[in-house]
Amino acid sequence: MSISVYNTLSRQKEEFKTIEPKKVKMYVCGPTTYDHSHIGHMRTFAFFDVVRRWLEYRGYDVTMLINITDIDDKTIRRANEEGVSFAEIADRYMFDFIKALQSYNIRLPNIMPKATSVIADMYYVIQTLIDKGYAYVAEDGVYFDVAKFEDYGKLSGQKREFLLTGVRIEPSPYKRNAGDFALWKRRKEGEPFWHAPWMDGRPGWHIECSTMIWKYLGDQIDIHGGGTDLIFPHHENEIAQSEAFTGKKPFVRYWMHVGMLKINGEKMSKSLGNFIRWFEALEMAPAAAWRFYYATNAYRQPMNITEEGIKQAHETVKRVYRAEQALRYAIEDNELGDNDFDPRPYLERFGERMDDDFDTPGAVAAMMDFINAFQGKIYKLSPESARTTLETLRKMMYILGLPETGVDGRTKAAIDELVALRGEMRQEKRYNVADRIRERLTEVGIELHDGKNGTRWFVVP
Repeated sequence: MSISVYNTLSRQKEEFKTIEPKKVKMYVCGPTTYDHSHIGHMRTFAFFDVVRRWLEYRGYDVTMLINITDIDDKTIRRANEEGVSFAEIADRYMFDFIKALQSYNIRLPNIMPKATSVIADMYYVIQTLIDKGYAYVAEDGVYFDVAKFEDYGKLSGQKREFLLTGVRIEPSPYKRNAGDFALWKRRKEGEPFWHAPWMDGRPGWHIECSTMIWKYLGDQIDIHGGGTDLIFPHHENEIAQSEAFTGKKPFVRYWMHVGMLKINGEKMSKSLGNFIRWFEALEMAPAAAWRFYYATNAYRQPMNITEEGIKQAHETVKRVYRAEQALRYAIEDNELGDNDFDPRPYLERFGERMDDDFDTPGAVAAMMDFINAFQGKIYKLSPESARTTLETLRKMMYILGLPETGVDGRTKAAIDELVALRGEMRQEKRYNVADRIRERLTEVGIELHDGKNGTRWFVVP
């Protein structure tokens, strides 16, 4: 079965065909590093992490690039407020972003360049656009002339005439058209700047993405992703400047956009006091619960975050981890029977849902049905069935980005010792001590299950 992808550009699902056979070049717009990342960012990057994992599972060689916007009005403002350089602010929140990705089990991209690392390349791209007649030098910067690009507006679906009226565009007396956007901005007092062929200054926002894609991935790429808030003007402008620069159409084969987040039905914003940073979210629930919560929502739709929703996701994902470890215990201890169980229909259903525009809610449903099907008969399974069932479950968990829960040898030994001590306390009828041991283990994510073969402990998120 082939993969289908909803393309924002065509507004329909299309069969996934890469530029090069079995190779995927993917670019996802990264953060502007002036503050901590929030759970909306994590939803976007968690989704594209799943896309990457699934494409690799289907045999594609994926090269993923996420950019770092380290020079921007907000970064400069934050630096001036703190009395430090913009680079210090940018680096602080770039490393914070990397820590956030790792904390949510989001694999780091193959390439993660800063905007300031490609400024020399921007010079070439901008000068080429000037030479081709798509850009012009004005008093306050270099602008892209949207009137020269006939397809401007094709991604957002807005009429070109409307886009040129200045709606949602910052006006400037030096522009030829109100909708023209800055490729380069003239130096201002108190701002960092670079010596450019046209004037001292700094790059505009949009040009960094086109430049990075051209430099690291080539004239054309397979997937370009981001949030729906980037469709206009950012991604619209990327198309214009990239296709004008290279002369290649389409610049991107598949545009994919993730819906925005709401908190209890309201738009997430600092002014409303419902802004949840990535580390604050982990105080509400662990990363596995958030990855599961994100996956239960269709990526193109807005997602409403509620306290009840994340609690339910947390309780459900615990079932997944308990099932995985119960299978492992049964195999390790050879506590099995001779019943056959075929996990292939569930994996096929899981794959069908993932192939259909990365339908993670459908894939999650297939995984939970799979767990329901084998959970009550684990100890009746034949050894071969148990191993293939465990392998299948682990594949599903990996693709959905659910973190592994293994512990190192020293930690395992310590837990085993505490479990043994609890057993001794129970034999001596010192139940208050035994209960305290159990409670303390539960607090750090270790569940104890007493059974006919003694006490088993499970690592749960």
